Amino acid sequence: MAAPSAPTVLQQLAAFVHDVRYESLPREVVDYAKRLILDTLGCAFGAMDSDVAVALRRYADDAGCAPQATLIGSGRRTSVALATLVNGGLLRYLDCNDYYFGRDPAHPSGNLAPALAMAERQGQGGKALIAALVAAYEVHLRLADHAGEPSLWRRGWHHGTNAQFSSAALAARLAGLDAAGTAHAMAIAGSHQNTLAQLQSGAISMIKATAEAWVAKAGVEAALLAGHGMTGPLALVEGQNGWAATVAGHTGQQLDAAALTGPFDGRYRLLETSIKPYPVVATASAPVWAAIDLHRQGLPAADAIERIVVRLPSFALRTPSAHPDRRYPAGIESAQHSFYFCAAVALRDGACGDAQFQDRVLRDPLLRDLLGKVELQEDADLDTRWPQAAGGGIELHLRDGQVLRRLCPYPPGHPRLPLSDDALAAKFLGYAEPVLGHMRAHTLRDAVLRLDEYQDLREFTPLLAPD
Repeated sequence: MAAPSAPTVLQQLAAFVHDVRYESLPREVVDYAKRLILDTLGCAFGAMDSDVAVALRRYADDAGCAPQATLIGSGRRTSVALATLVNGGLLRYLDCNDYYFGRDPAHPSGNLAPALAMAERQGQGGKALIAALVAAYEVHLRLADHAGEPSLWRRGWHHGTNAQFSSAALAARLAGLDAAGTAHAMAIAGSHQNTLAQLQSGAISMIKATAEAWVAKAGVEAALLAGHGMTGPLALVEGQNGWAATVAGHTGQQLDAAALTGPFDGRYRLLETSIKPYPVVATASAPVWAAIDLHRQGLPAADAIERIVVRLPSFALRTPSAHPDRRYPAGIESAQHSFYFCAAVALRDGACGDAQFQDRVLRDPLLRDLLGKVELQEDADLDTRWPQAAGGGIELHLRDGQVLRRLCPYPPGHPRLPLSDDALAAKFLGYAEPVLGHMRAHTLRDAVLRLDEYQDLREFTPLLAPD
């Protein structure tokens, strides 16, 4: 009799996902998961009136699918897959949802859309959702840490690609599949959902908001297919023509499968996820804080400023946000992903919120004069702290020879400098109240913080829409 073959990477990952139990999670992990859910829902409400949201909802309406899961903000229901797409696009649109840095960046809150949709469809409770979400964050962020040589991003793939495995895994778990079925779900999803980094390069288009959502929709569909008996290539990751070699660029034993698939060792990457205080590309958060702080201390007149130097880690300078074509962004999405614009507008206004990302601001001739003075420089000290710190800074070089400096090693919202409960609530309510109304928004906030008390998510999801 032939010896049984060793489990593949996907089989090991599936076993890991199914080993995560709510009852075994530390209290701080459960509490932080709720904070991330609250923050992510707030970001989705903030995008309700965007062109992206309108297009996605119309697409879901045209599809005319079975009413299985709730659309955030509207209360309409559609299929679990389309709810994942629509809600995932909403939560990503503002670019104010959580982030993480490893070899690649990540927006792991993209996993909330499939988690909510599948939990509602299946009548799962809050504890099941939280456990599945913690497992999905870990899979997603382990891939960000260990997959890609030197990184997916530098190989031309968008980092949202990693969500194909995490979304399929959590959807399969919530759908009631066992570990074997979950491995097939990940294999099915990973066979097709590799996203090009051009999605976020040049003039950013609307479809960028679906970077994780489109992949997560496919992850849900993969779980549904696996539930009906469809199989996938279980050696998808490590096979000769598999994902590790062709997409991630690993050869030989470069992919650390043990680190990717092993049990929790006391480290929960969900706790290392940052919450954004500003709707900007994550690597701009620290320079934006520094610019706002300089503004608060009192700025000289604009004509007294000779240069504005934005100090960044080298990783940031290799991203599209540092490209010269982002100096004068033509659209809101490109402005949010422009180190030039984010630093200049925060310095001028002493703020960097939705009010700064308006077409009239982009066209402001005085701001455009300021943009012409911005320079980007690599900071070797920031490199020594990357990716744990994700810091940045601003230097103002004045015509009289003075230099005003601010350095921000850890931006607000970083695990070492977390947003206060009041600041997080203010962010959520600022986005949710215009959609839900005052009372409903406060009710939803309280419901999220006791999410694990819900035995059936179908009792929770009606709160995602106005009365």
